[in-house]
Amino acid sequence: MSERILIADDSRELRTVLSAQLRKLGFDVQVAVDGQDAIERSRTFKPTLVIMDIMMPKMSGLQATKKMRDNPDMVHTPIILMSQLGEEQDVVEGIEAGADEYLVKPFRQAELAARVRILLRKAHGANKKLDETTAQGLEAAEENDAVRRFKETGQIVSKDFAGFTIIDKLGQGGTATVYRAMEPVNLKPVALKIISPFAAVKEGFLKRLTRSNEIAVKLVHPHIVRTYTMGEYQDVHFMVQELVEGHALDSHLHEEGGKLAEAGARRYMMHIAEAIQFLESKELIHRDIKPGNIYVSHDDVAKLGDFGLSRLRDDLGQTAEGYLLGTPHYISPEQANGDKQIDSRSDMYALGATFFHLLSGEPLFPGDNLQQVVLSHLTKARPRLEDVAPDVSPAVCEMINKLVQLDRDKRYQTAAELIDAINGLPPLRSLKGLSM
Repeated sequence: MSERILIADDSRELRTVLSAQLRKLGFDVQVAVDGQDAIERSRTFKPTLVIMDIMMPKMSGLQATKKMRDNPDMVHTPIILMSQLGEEQDVVEGIEAGADEYLVKPFRQAELAARVRILLRKAHGANKKLDETTAQGLEAAEENDAVRRFKETGQIVSKDFAGFTIIDKLGQGGTATVYRAMEPVNLKPVALKIISPFAAVKEGFLKRLTRSNEIAVKLVHPHIVRTYTMGEYQDVHFMVQELVEGHALDSHLHEEGGKLAEAGARRYMMHIAEAIQFLESKELIHRDIKPGNIYVSHDDVAKLGDFGLSRLRDDLGQTAEGYLLGTPHYISPEQANGDKQIDSRSDMYALGATFFHLLSGEPLFPGDNLQQVVLSHLTKARPRLEDVAPDVSPAVCEMINKLVQLDRDKRYQTAAELIDAINGLPPLRSLKGLSM
C-alpha cells in the first residue's frame, strides 16, 4: 500500500501542483483547504505524512499542528510546514508546536521529495541518512539561468503568484505586465503575463481574451511563441507562455540610429511569413503584428507572440467587438475601417508596415495623433521605402512596397507567395561586390 500524504493549503494552484508532484512519485494524496479541513480529513484518511502551509484562513498550520499532536493517532505522524521567506518566527513556532520539518517557498521538486522520504523513513525507524537515490536526485536537479539569477541577486524570491515564483519584470503594457517566473512542476522559466485589473473590467475584454487564449494554446509552431495555459488567481487573470530569451524587434528602434540591418530583416520576415502561413492553415488572423510582438531568441530565431487580438477568419462576432483594435502605426486599412471580412492579407500588411519601420527608422505614417495615423492608412498615398531607406536593396523595397498596398488585391495574396518572394531575393552584396 502506498504512503498517504495530506496537503493543506488555501492556494488551489499550489495544492494542485504539490499533489501532482507527489502522485507522480507514487504517493496516495488528498488535499485540504485549511487547517480545520485538514484535521477533519485526517480522521478518515489517516495520513502517514502531512504537509501544511503556515498561513491559512479559519485555522492556521500552526494551530492545526497543535491539534493533530493532541490526537493520539497522530502523535508520531510527520508534519512538514511551508512558509514564505520572512516568516522565520512562524517556523520556530511551528517546530515548537510539533512540526518535524519545514520548507521555505519557493522550493524545488527534488527538495520536496527528499524531505518527504527522509521523514517517512524516520517514521518507520529506518536509517536517518539520506538514501543514495534521493541524494543523486538532489544533485541532478537542473539549475537553470533563472534560478541562478534570483539566487545571486537575492531579489524578488519571496514573490509568489498562483504557485509561480516571480523572478523579475520583463515588460509592461496597457493591458498586462509580463514577468520572468519559475513554474512549479518542471521548475523551468516561463513568461507569466498578468492581466491588469483595469483592462479586465473593460466591456468585452475578458471575453476576447478568453477566446484568443483558447486559440493560442493550440498553436504549436517554431515561429510562434507558445501559450501553455491561462488561469485566474484571486480574481486576477493570467497566462503562462514560452519564455523567449532574447529581445523584441522594437528594441532596435530605441537604439541610436533606430534601424534593423537588412540581413536580419530578411531572416525575420521569412520566419514570420512562415508563422502567418501556419495561421492560414488554421484559418486564423493575428491582427496585431508589430515590432514589439516579434521576439528574437539568442539563437536568432524570430517568433510571433501576443495573440490577444487574434480570431478565426470567419468569426464575425469578434470582428464587431474588435472594431479598431490593433496598433495604429501597423494596422491594415481594412482592419482600421472595421471590415468584417479580413484575412491574412491584413496580417501581411502589418508585417510590411513593421519592416518598413524597422528598415527605415520611421513608421509608414509618422505622427503622435493616432486617429490621424489610422486615417492615413485609409486615405494617403504610401511612401516608398527606397525614398526613406536608400541603403535597402531594391528587391526588398519592392517587396515591402507591395505588402503595404492600400488595395489588398494588389498585395501578396497568400503567405506562400510572400515566402516565395523572400526565397527569390537576390543575395546581399557588400560594397566590394562580394556576397554577404
